Amino acid sequence: MRSLLPGAALPWALVWVLAAAPVAGAPAGAILSSDIPPQSLGAALEAFGESTGLSVHWPPETDTLPSPGARAGLSLEKALRELLQGTGLTFEFPTERSVRIHPQSEGAAPAKAEPAAAAEPVLPELVITSPRWEERVVRTPIDLVVWSGEEMEVAGIKGIADIGARTPGVAFDFFSSVGSGVYTNIIIRGVTDRHGSATGIFFDDIPMPPARSNTFGRALPPSFDLRSIEVLRGPQGTLLGAETQGGAVRFVPNQPSLSAYTGLAHAEWATTQRGEPSYEAGAAAGGPLVRDVLGFRFSAWRRSEGGYVDRVDPFTHAVVDGNANRDTSESVRGVLTYAPIPDSSWTITPSFNYVSSSAHDSPSFFTYLSDPGAGSLNNGSLLRQPFDDRYHVGSLRIIGDTLLGQLDSRTSYYHRAGDLVVDDTESVKWGGPDGLGWGNRLGPAYPVSYTNAVTTYTALRQSVLSEELRLSTRDLTWGVSYYTTDDTERYHVVGASIPRFNGKSLDASNATTTVQTRFAGFAEISKRIFPHFTAGAGLRVEHEKYDAAEDESAQTELAPYGIAQPSPPLHANGHETIVAPKLTLLYQSGRHDRYYLLAARGFAPAGVDAALPTCFEDLAPYPSDSLWSYELGANLWFLEGRMSVDTSVFEARWNNGPALTTNCLVTHIPGPAVSRGFSFKAVEAAGQFLLRLEVSYTDAYYSATQSANGRVIANAGDALGTPPLVASPWDVLASLEKSVTLGGGVRVTLRAEDAFHSHNPGPFYTAIVQPAVFSPNFYAPELRADPATNLLNLRATLSIGAPNPLPALCRCSADEPSSFDVALYLNNAFDAQPTLLKRNKGADVNSLYYATIFRPRTVGLAGTWRF
Repeated sequence: MRSLLPGAALPWALVWVLAAAPVAGAPAGAILSSDIPPQSLGAALEAFGESTGLSVHWPPETDTLPSPGARAGLSLEKALRELLQGTGLTFEFPTERSVRIHPQSEGAAPAKAEPAAAAEPVLPELVITSPRWEERVVRTPIDLVVWSGEEMEVAGIKGIADIGARTPGVAFDFFSSVGSGVYTNIIIRGVTDRHGSATGIFFDDIPMPPARSNTFGRALPPSFDLRSIEVLRGPQGTLLGAETQGGAVRFVPNQPSLSAYTGLAHAEWATTQRGEPSYEAGAAAGGPLVRDVLGFRFSAWRRSEGGYVDRVDPFTHAVVDGNANRDTSESVRGVLTYAPIPDSSWTITPSFNYVSSSAHDSPSFFTYLSDPGAGSLNNGSLLRQPFDDRYHVGSLRIIGDTLLGQLDSRTSYYHRAGDLVVDDTESVKWGGPDGLGWGNRLGPAYPVSYTNAVTTYTALRQSVLSEELRLSTRDLTWGVSYYTTDDTERYHVVGASIPRFNGKSLDASNATTTVQTRFAGFAEISKRIFPHFTAGAGLRVEHEKYDAAEDESAQTELAPYGIAQPSPPLHANGHETIVAPKLTLLYQSGRHDRYYLLAARGFAPAGVDAALPTCFEDLAPYPSDSLWSYELGANLWFLEGRMSVDTSVFEARWNNGPALTTNCLVTHIPGPAVSRGFSFKAVEAAGQFLLRLEVSYTDAYYSATQSANGRVIANAGDALGTPPLVASPWDVLASLEKSVTLGGGVRVTLRAEDAFHSHNPGPFYTAIVQPAVFSPNFYAPELRADPATNLLNLRATLSIGAPNPLPALCRCSADEPSSFDVALYLNNAFDAQPTLLKRNKGADVNSLYYATIFRPRTVGLAGTWRF
């Protein structure tokens, strides 16, 4: 899978060289979205840059001057005047993307709404909130990508699937052969084939646990009313805890303001070629209920995605349910912030969030019934496969300054319920002793009538209580955390007449309940050891234990079907203390440029794969695992702030232990594995253009030959994972954006974005030939990685800034600005239809394959009003 840089990036390199033109103008109608409390001027201007997405440049010697802060809801000019009050400084907008702070003695005029066009634009300085406390990225040795709320809207990001498609080094996929795409997986830096999840998901610092083993389901946080989504590449075990060996994704929502009202309303409609329309609507608002004492934020959102895959009768090919893969997602969030002590930093913030996702049917099609190139996508399942996944989470956060530092306490309770129907008919495991299966001439997995239907009903119930208490100063963060989860997976499989059982009916069920607890202490410190050099060290010590059992009331003895099964039901338990250290060395040559070395350990606790009566399998324990990652990175600025380059090289090593762990859904090859690669990101503001190029390369493979029962099951050098759920070696994201200020508070932005993912050529362990009677037999030569893909999206946005027409509603003055954006977009502009995620049921050697494609060409119109 070693390969050269793909040619897809070359046209963008030419655009990079050729683009140049003057630009001018402050953001039309932009407002400060969150309060900036009184603090040092350097910290206040950093917060301003984070809130607005602007590049802010100021003299370093003014960092320690006091700033009175600024209220949310102010125009950018008014907010800056408040921040600079009493400092002897003023400001100007050289471009609409940058702010320059300088002494008043220079004689420059204060900022104007539409400044001169001579200066080149300067890029925004990146500010993050990870890990767990706010700090400029120039002091944080970590490889990360931050999608701000504004960037997500401009790029049309709707959730984790879009983040995976547009963040090099990250992949989001699912099992196309199981139901409605419920068994989703997130891969960062090629770290996959783990016993449990290798990527952590967090919403407002609350962990979102995986639904089963290494998969998440579909009820992931939406992207509406978010301040940012942060993708942290590399292990995050020291501060974020378990199941972050590959990295973590943080969803950071907007918070209440105690001083000003802000809000937004969003509506969107789109039509998909050869499919149904989609629509989206959402609204959010917040502000003080009692000024400087009590504030709120409330949001509600709903999105309906139109389908484009028909469910057909597999025998007559007649359409049974057109555009059946439609789905709906919705969320409601309410937050209060209470400041009990006047003029202090203490706040109490309770919140509640509800998210649901409902899929009408599977997004997969049968390859033998379909022709993607001709726009024919047909699912031949005998059953509709709906899925309902919903969760609610309540939390209480208390923050305040103490003599030991800032205290941050977060308690949360999470409850999830998921219900899934799966058509399990198309599998060779139901075949009789003659090997003819259902008796269809196409193969043993193909049914011959609707009476062959085998249905599996799946129910997931999760309850999680978590508590974290931490203290932070500028150089030190330390604390303790507690996490307990109660997880039940229940399966019930029924079939009227099964050839394997000589025509008898099948009615089997089982349930696995797992209770897991984790208690941890952690600390991370950084200290300047020489001029420009800062050393850091962190450590997490976590004790974990679990107890899992098959539910006796739900278990069906399979002995009547001729299948051996332990009785009474199986139990499994274990406990372990895991240590996750971290070491960093940072060299910072100026305000922006930095180089860093990083070594960190990630880990996942031991647990079980649930009993699966569909596969006649009891629960299967798996061990804990850990990963060491080593990284060298740099963040550099050029051309007086008009160009930034972020790059890193890494190597990760881990071991899956000595024993093979497998069931009919997943296989975890034992032994050591390695993932090596690099990431590169360059952003340049060139005249009216903003150019972005991101490239990542990942080479993940098994590093030792593995055998079972006397035969080789994986060779050293085989690509990591089970195709098609494997990492793409090369990922490239290139975008070109042009903004023009027309005057009168009107701005037009044109954006083109292209995402390229290369083909992983393997080799894979599934290509190793085994005798038909050998067990375990993973030979499946038709399983391959996805082909190379290219996805082009286009977007044009008209932004209009004007005085707020509803001052009574937002309790602000009529001259405070509001903005209205109208966007016309074209996704998948070339209507690319590659066959993706092609696989069959489990490791069956049969020709009945499931697959998916990109959503066909989609044209949409979106409108957003902010006040």
